[in-house]
Amino acid sequence: MSGGLRDPMLLADAAVALRHAVEGMGYRLLISNDFDKLAAVRMQYRGSKIAPFFDPTVNAGLEKRGFWMAAEDANGDIVGLQAFRLDIAEPSLADWALGWHMGLYLKRGELAIPREISPPKNSISERVSGRVVYHGEVWIGSTARGKGLLDVLPRLGIFLTMIKWQPDAMWGLIGCSMATRGQVVRLGYSHMERGFLQWEFLPMGAEDVEWLVIAQRDELELLLHETDLRIRSGRLTENVKIAN
Repeated sequence: MSGGLRDPMLLADAAVALRHAVEGMGYRLLISNDFDKLAAVRMQYRGSKIAPFFDPTVNAGLEKRGFWMAAEDANGDIVGLQAFRLDIAEPSLADWALGWHMGLYLKRGELAIPREISPPKNSISERVSGRVVYHGEVWIGSTARGKGLLDVLPRLGIFLTMIKWQPDAMWGLIGCSMATRGQVVRLGYSHMERGFLQWEFLPMGAEDVEWLVIAQRDELELLLHETDLRIRSGRLTENVKIAN
């Protein structure tokens, strides 16, 4: 891992500005490492069980290397969720990800059979290794999305993760529907690959072709500066103005 952040003060200022933007929409920010609670929240608001990557029953010590965030409205209802976990990917993300993914499903007693045993050739994941943060459980309710929370909450989580862990890369897995709707750019990711993981069989609710979204360290720094330009212009989204 290279030595530290180039501009830690800019990162701290951007995180504060994004927090104020969330609060300016009328939401309260919640941050926790209690993944039993996240599992309950997921079931309550999305009607399905938590992904194995954040399931505390199959991830020993998850509370020490992960956290989750939520936005809560004035009625106490959750309107946005996301979660992060730190891992070490060796010798590369391409070599490590499939076994990690299958292993967690198997620990939960769910079968996952890959169609391909490695990502497509020349995948960016072949060049990524070290401290990687998985970003998942991303959900923004329709009303909150209309207010612009999708443009703010994920970036705030990414920046807090940069402060906390200074990862070599951040990554996630998404399905075709999300990949083709332009939401990845709004989340803050600069690179997307189709067919990173392909499955012959997965538990109900999973997609047979999973796309990779990823941002390496230099791309995360670029995201920070791009967000700073939005903040200084007084607008993060079409719906969110930042007070001077």
